[in-house]
Amino acid sequence: MRGYLFPPLILPLFLLFIFLPFFLLIFVIGASEALSIAFEMPREEALLLFMMIAVGSLINIPITEREGRVVEKRYYCFFGFVYRKIEREKIIIAVNVGGCLIPTILSLKLLFSLPIEAFLLSFLLTTLVTFVSAKPVPNVGITVPMFIPPLVAAFSAFISAEIFRLNPLIIPKLAFSSGVLGSLFGADILHLKDIGKVGAGIVSIGGAGTFDGIFLTGIFSVIFAIYLL
Repeated sequence: MRGYLFPPLILPLFLLFIFLPFFLLIFVIGASEALSIAFEMPREEALLLFMMIAVGSLINIPITEREGRVVEKRYYCFFGFVYRKIEREKIIIAVNVGGCLIPTILSLKLLFSLPIEAFLLSFLLTTLVTFVSAKPVPNVGITVPMFIPPLVAAFSAFISAEIFRLNPLIIPKLAFSSGVLGSLFGADILHLKDIGKVGAGIVSIGGAGTFDGIFLTGIFSVIFAIYLL
């Protein structure tokens, strides 16, 4: 059989122009479908919302600046007096529009249609697990194993619905809101004290854009929750 199987002449280009668009198309359809279910909106509006998130992922809004590690110590001698000047890395903390701001606003909007006690239980469980799983990686950021937050959000939403005897149709909404906000608090806000370990430059919350953990947690939380129904 080996003599009948021929790889493409230029494999990287084949992967780039054939497989990558195919998988991106599946992701776009799946993400818009998840938004449609969670927010009970037509697919066209959900797709438009997804496009807004994709465009917003290109925008980072600086919110504060911090001093990081000491990078250099300089000593100056002036008329017998020695002066020391310490230079530190500059760390700019920003918020990504598509990866964080829009999903957070959507999650807060869902809270008005959710029982607060069920949300708090799911949110606290997701935040706790995400916080424990998140680790600062130098020159990368705060990293979290990709599927842990959405799986926890989906299961905690299912458990909350069972405990408080809620309509199962509310589980995707509960999973999205607790997944996004739990990921935001557990991975980013509660780890702000570890920002100095990441290194100099811009640390953007949601800064990986559309494929950031916050947005993906919301999308995959809904998808996993649907399978639990």
